[in-house]
Amino acid sequence: MSFWNSLFRAIFGSRGSSPPPPPPPPAPPVTPPAPPPAPPVTPPPAPPTAPPAPPVAPPAGPPAGFTLASLRAENAARLTDAEIAAAASRLGVEVNVLRALISVESAGPGFSNNRPLLGFEPYVFSQSTGARHDASHPQISSSSSRAYLGGNQDTRWQRLEAAYALAPEAALGAASWGAFQLPGRYFAQAGYADIYAFVRDHAHSEARQLAAFEAYINRAGLGAALQAKDWAAFARAYEGEAGAGQYASALQRAYATFPPAAGDGYLESLVAGSRAPLTRADYEAIAQQLGCEPEAVQAVVEVESGALGAFAADGRLIILYEPHIFSRRTERRYDASHPTISYRTWDASKYPRAQEARWEQLRQAYALSPQDAIASASWGKFQIMGFNHDACGFPDPKSFVADMCRGEVQQLKAFANFVRANKLDDELQRKDWEGFAAGYNGAGQVERYARLMREAYARLKPQV
Repeated sequence: MSFWNSLFRAIFGSRGSSPPPPPPPPAPPVTPPAPPPAPPVTPPPAPPTAPPAPPVAPPAGPPAGFTLASLRAENAARLTDAEIAAAASRLGVEVNVLRALISVESAGPGFSNNRPLLGFEPYVFSQSTGARHDASHPQISSSSSRAYLGGNQDTRWQRLEAAYALAPEAALGAASWGAFQLPGRYFAQAGYADIYAFVRDHAHSEARQLAAFEAYINRAGLGAALQAKDWAAFARAYEGEAGAGQYASALQRAYATFPPAAGDGYLESLVAGSRAPLTRADYEAIAQQLGCEPEAVQAVVEVESGALGAFAADGRLIILYEPHIFSRRTERRYDASHPTISYRTWDASKYPRAQEARWEQLRQAYALSPQDAIASASWGKFQIMGFNHDACGFPDPKSFVADMCRGEVQQLKAFANFVRANKLDDELQRKDWEGFAAGYNGAGQVERYARLMREAYARLKPQV
């Protein structure tokens, strides 16, 4: 080490061993700043108060002058056979179907002691009132079962009066009324604005009881079930599922007790309203609508009715009754018992040629099932089958055939409606006789029918 280095260490010391500088004085404690004051807490706004529910309007109550005591017959005359038959004809059902209903429901009369015949159902009253009277009034309000109605008419009216004091509309709706025991709760389906109008009509006369029942059947769509004598389907709709089986059996037994009803006057009414024949102008007008030649329409007439025309000498419609169609429509149930008017397979060789014999077939079938019988015959100048009523614009076979009796012009309109509904106007325009034959006369005998049409057209069309 040099002298100068030694001297330097002596004075200043070695660099590596120099003591550390004294620690800095401790820093004063840091006081954290005070947090800013919290904003004042504002309570959330109260939820808006819902407006009070509008008060439930109480039932309107009976109209002025309506009381149970006022429900007295204004006309207590019994329904006549003619009135029942007329209603059956309008509904398209056998008259014995309505008689069976009356027999089961009331055994005949619509009044007792000058008051409408009454049934009262505690079960229905309980349902209508939310069972709130079950505990306090078990005789008139019971939700446990379809209680046996029981009692005579006085007892039933007493129950109605007790229920009426608690809930008038529910009480009237829980009762069934008149010759058909139409339930009051069906008032709207019978076409009434309220239960009071319904009950007043039932208290007026048996004729109005019948009208209410007829309106109900139409509006409820039950005509088809009665036409087919589908007792089970009708019972489910009219009586409800609970009692449908017993009710259907009762109707079937009652119906079986009546003799066949052919004397409702309908067949006798099928005579010409007008015997005026169709004119050339009539044919031209329909041909213009169908877009074909008048001779094409005339050819159909020549093949279908020819010299027979639309009506026989006695004024009755010309007909052809077809047993195989009746058999099919009635589900073969008369094939064994009535083999001359109901058999399975088409057989023209069995058809009688005389109109009187054909009408006798129709009368026998009509006694078994009126609508099916009318549907199973062809009618008038164009020999349109009764089952084509819908295509011709009519609700049922009987009303369709009754309209054709008005005259040949009506039969011509029915033909035009049928052709348009079945889209056969093109075939007539093109003179496609095979296509027209298949659509108009069915699949059987197409070639023969087409040949006859072609020959008739050739005879009728003027040769140029």
